[in-house]
Amino acid sequence: MKKVDVNKLFIQNFISKLNIKTYLLAVICVETFSIFISYKYLFDYQGCTKNIIREFNVFDNTFNLLYPEMCDETFYFHGFQWINHIYEPAFIYQDRPLYLVFGFLLYRFFFVISVIFNFFIDPISLLLLASLIFQILIINVIAYLICKAIIGSFERFYFLIFLLLTLFSFEHRIYFFLPSNSTTYFLIFIFSVFSIKNDKFNGLMYGLLFTISAYGIIGFLYELLRKAFNLNKNYKIMIKNILLFTLPYFTFEAFRLTIGAIKGPQYGVRYVHAAEAENQQFVWFIKNIFSTSYEPSQACHTLSKFIPCYLETTKNFFSINNFYIFLCLILLLFYWFKNKTFKNSNLLQIIYFGLFNYLFISFQGVYNYRFIYYSLGFSTLLLICFLITKIKNDLFSLIFTSLFTVYTLSRTTYEQYNLELNNLEWVLFLFLIVLLLNYLDIRKKKPLT
Repeated sequence: MKKVDVNKLFIQNFISKLNIKTYLLAVICVETFSIFISYKYLFDYQGCTKNIIREFNVFDNTFNLLYPEMCDETFYFHGFQWINHIYEPAFIYQDRPLYLVFGFLLYRFFFVISVIFNFFIDPISLLLLASLIFQILIINVIAYLICKAIIGSFERFYFLIFLLLTLFSFEHRIYFFLPSNSTTYFLIFIFSVFSIKNDKFNGLMYGLLFTISAYGIIGFLYELLRKAFNLNKNYKIMIKNILLFTLPYFTFEAFRLTIGAIKGPQYGVRYVHAAEAENQQFVWFIKNIFSTSYEPSQACHTLSKFIPCYLETTKNFFSINNFYIFLCLILLLFYWFKNKTFKNSNLLQIIYFGLFNYLFISFQGVYNYRFIYYSLGFSTLLLICFLITKIKNDLFSLIFTSLFTVYTLSRTTYEQYNLELNNLEWVLFLFLIVLLLNYLDIRKKKPLT
């Protein structure tokens, strides 16, 4: 049986023997090819975000290329170019200043390089390049964090598997070629699971994540509530981390006030778009409770209707992500057959935190499937990553990732995400089932050897 187990990990064994330069080259090749095929099968956006022929000017050569144009990319690009202008009136993304700072640093790095070497690249081309590199860095950090959260250490083989599963996940399928910070939500989710698992409550890190996306507060509150169950023992840790959490926010507030004092009040305006615009995110719930004169901006913003609206949105999420959920349930089923229990700390932490996210976001007041995805979708994807590592079969991991990739890329509209599989997908799926059955058979025979 030992020989069989070794053979199941033949790719891991091979990769582990590569020197670091060869491995990094392999990673670059895998990522380059994956990004290329992802581009070849661009998602067919609906609404104001669309794929258009865009003009690029690089090294004094002009060429046209089909590339996504995001509805609000001008706001992101404005921040990437001029970080000191994000506190102007009606700049809608003041609530993610650290994300804009990272984009600004990347853009300025490429801008300086182009000036030093006299490479003429027009601003839009440079901004799109900085945005793409930013998204590539994000998926690499995500893959690394999944390794740390699930395995406990960096694993070369699983880093590549997690990277591919992230890149070809439903969310990244839509947002990878856009400058949006939506791709950081999964990163924040994974960091929270990692922190919860290892009991590394770090208010400063959560505070920094909060300035990338307000969803950073969810993990912070989850860990804070856990500490509150033993208040006498943990109150000092709680106070310390609350103070650390506010530090990045007040640092950016000090920056805003300084900009306003130096350049004039029109450059230091505070504008929280999510709360003040028509969505009234989270604010609607508070006003419903404490304001008798509150007039809801939409029908679902009432205490009697928000739960049915949220459940209907959840139903829509399940209809779009049914195949990914189906795969996850199959893996869970085989995991139970193997272990006769679901009592695994990693497994339960992902589920519990995902449910906490789901409940928290229910009060946001935005009824779109993707906000459900930020809880149940992330949980599903992370559970898949966890369960794959428990199979401990490299061939299975590759076939599963191939099926995952083929399914995602072969669908370019929301309506196509269903359980109707093509011939190749059926072949890959049946191959997976055979490998899983063979795995259970080996487990059954193992005590007799």
